[in-house]
This record gives sequence, structure tokens and C-alpha cells, in this order.
Amino acid sequence: MDRIAARNVPSILITFMLSAFAAFSISMVVNQLSQALHTSVSGVLVSVPLDFIGGAIGGVVLGRQSDRLGRRPMLMLAVLIFSVSLVAAAFISNIAELYALWFIIGIGVNSQNGISYPLLVETLRRSTGLLGSVMQGLYFIGFLLDTGFYFVFHYWRTYFLASGIFALVFSLPLAIILVEPSRVRRFQGRGQGITGKLRLYTVALSLITVGAFMLSVPLMSVVPTLFQQDGIPPYYTFVFAVLGFLGFAFAGFLADRAQKWAVTLGFSILGIASASLLLQVLRAHAILAVLVPSYISAGFFGFIGVWASQTYPQEIRAAATNIVFLVGRVLGGLAPFLASVLSVSLKDGMGTVMLLAAAVSVLGSLLYLSVMRMGDATPGTAPAR
Repeated sequence: MDRIAARNVPSILITFMLSAFAAFSISMVVNQLSQALHTSVSGVLVSVPLDFIGGAIGGVVLGRQSDRLGRRPMLMLAVLIFSVSLVAAAFISNIAELYALWFIIGIGVNSQNGISYPLLVETLRRSTGLLGSVMQGLYFIGFLLDTGFYFVFHYWRTYFLASGIFALVFSLPLAIILVEPSRVRRFQGRGQGITGKLRLYTVALSLITVGAFMLSVPLMSVVPTLFQQDGIPPYYTFVFAVLGFLGFAFAGFLADRAQKWAVTLGFSILGIASASLLLQVLRAHAILAVLVPSYISAGFFGFIGVWASQTYPQEIRAAATNIVFLVGRVLGGLAPFLASVLSVSLKDGMGTVMLLAAAVSVLGSLLYLSVMRMGDATPGTAPAR
């Protein structure tokens, strides 16, 4: 690892983890917010799709600007957006303010994520499936950090305040010290766009991303509430967060050694099987057992960001990656809300959403394979396997 990589990789990974820490901080205090803001649990969970809708918009806008102006300044802006907004959440007085701030947090978090993928690819200049999956798996570690903060700062206002300050103090300096390994070519006029077979790859990757978001987001944002409702000890949250991280790392390991579409297909089929079982089980111990393969099945999400970034030329890489993530962020953000309204049982609602998500990822994987078999990609590009 060269000097730039030794400096950039830890900074990218830690800021990515802290963005996840900010995004999923709300999952620990859903019941408290429901009581404090005089609304239902599903009403509080509306903030999650708003987060991802904000991220879908902000990711494309800031991603395009990072192609024009550079990765580092846009990462700094993204960090400021999500950390300062999280601090502000400690002072809300109604549900509308919560919605507004979580929409803004989504802009910062998802912009940070969407710029980090191409920056990692540009820093290492080689296959990064494992490291990309470790980075995405840091969502679980960020969530694990949320649980630790919640044990220390149990009251939601103090919890948001401490979390936001922590994210700001540790994220911003790391974003500042990043070194851009190369200057991206600036757009001239319309510039190069997503053309030819890249459009088909974009559709396939978008379907895979939709499934990945809808499969994994409920595991981080709904499961803590499910555990509280079913009387499952909270330490299992720690256990499954670690399991989720290991599942992402394992998927990345496989993705560096096999074709990514095939790894995605295998994990998605596991997701279909585990979601189907989740709809059948009733007892707490059975729910815990079925959640094990569910968390593992979400592992293919880990390498999608790097996979997408490797597909596109550098001058449109961040913007194109965020376009791939656009619909996934919106529908993935809706997943917790859908899980809360599709059934009177939160478990069954989550199982239904995850079943649909895994099926969509299967479809995307098969489409990607079909496009690969059509022949060479658009000249000048070499989509990752």
C-alpha cells in the first residue's frame, strides 16, 4: 500500500462508518420519539424513507459536483451536513422537524457514501471487492456504535447531541486530510454520459441495488424495535451487527474470486429462503435462528458500490454510481415503513419486504449476466465481472 493509500483508506473507512452511525442513530430511539412527539412507531419510521429520498437527491447532485470539483471538498461538505443536522435533532419539538432533519441527514450520509466508492477505487486502482465490502459492512459497525452510545446516553435528546458532536469531531478532520490520488477530467459541454450497453448495466445494477437496500435496511432499522416488542435481550443487537459485518466481508472475499453477478445471485437466493422462513416462525428463539442467514444473505450489498464504480469511466464515475444508487435509496428507505404497515406483525412485514427485495436482486443478477453475454461493453469501459 503506497503513501496515499495508507492515508486515504483509513480516512475513507472511518468517515463511512460514522456516516452510518449518524443515519441509523434513530433506530435506537424509535419508541422514545413516538412517545415524545405523540405519534405512532410507523409515524417515526417515515423519517427513514425521507432520509433515503434526501440521499437519492443529494447523492446525485454532490456526486456530480465531485466529478467536477474533486472528491475531497464534497466529502467535507457531506460530513458537515449529516453531523450538524444530527446535533440539531436533539432540539426538535415536533415530528415535522424530525422529518426535515432526517431528510437533510440523508443528503449528507448518502453523498458521503456515493463519493467514497469511486475514491476508494481511484486510491487502490485494483480489485477492491473485499475492502469495498468491509467498508459497506461498516454500516453494521456504525450501528453497533449507535447501540453503545444508547447504553451511555439513554435519553433521546442527549443521545442525538452526543452522537452528532462525536460524528463531527472525528469525521471532519479525516475528510480534510484526504488526498485525491488523481485529478478527474472535467466535463466539457455535455461530456460523456451513460450510453450504449452501459445503460443496460445501469439498469441491472440498479435492480441489484434496490434489492440490496430493501434487504439490508430493515435489518439495521427495524430489528431493534422488533427485539424490544418480542422481549428479546438487547445484547443480540450487538451479536447480529457483528454477524452482518462478517457477512459483508465474506461476500467481498468471494466477489474478488468469482464473478460478482454469481455471488449476488447466490446470496439473493439465500435471502429468499431465509425471508420465507421468517414468515413461518413464531417463537423468539426461532426468529433469532432465521435472522442468522438473513443477515448473511445481505452481504452482497457490500461490494455493489465498488462494482458500480469500476463499471464507469472516471469522469462520470461518482455521478453514475449515485444514479445506480438513486432508486435503491428511495425504495430501500421505504422498506422499514412498509415493514411496519404491511402486517400487524412487524416480523411478518419485514419478512415480506425482504422476500420481495431478494427476488428483485435475483432479477438484476440475471439481467447483468444477459448483458455480459451480449458481447463487448461500450468502448473505453470494462464493466467488472
